[in-house]
Amino acid sequence: MTLSRQGKPSRKRSVYGHSTNTSTVDVYTCPANCSTEVSYIHVHNSTGNTNITIEWYVAADSYTHHFLEGKNLGVGEFVTFSDIELILSPGDKIRITPSATAHVDSIVTVTETLVPVG
Repeated sequence: MTLSRQGKPSRKRSVYGHSTNTSTVDVYTCPANCSTEVSYIHVHNSTGNTNITIEWYVAADSYTHHFLEGKNLGVGEFVTFSDIELILSPGDKIRITPSATAHVDSIVTVTETLVPVG
């Protein structure tokens, strides 16, 4: 069962990340009072040659899970996860880090479901 089918207010949205250096990009952060289902991650390299790390930062434990590490992407190459179900809690993040200077774009599609307080 996906979060969008639980009868609670929810919205589906896509967000993007962009990097031209080796800095970690927080592509998506789960908002307060929400539970989020990540259903799609796409990372594309337009220039140079780089290794990609995709991380799931778990805020409650201050823990970083390396979802994908060291995936080499040449010019024009991409990696896509289109059949996933990651459930994020408030403060959790999806992060992308290239190992070398390149033009790396990413798209993450999520369904955010409101978790009422109280």
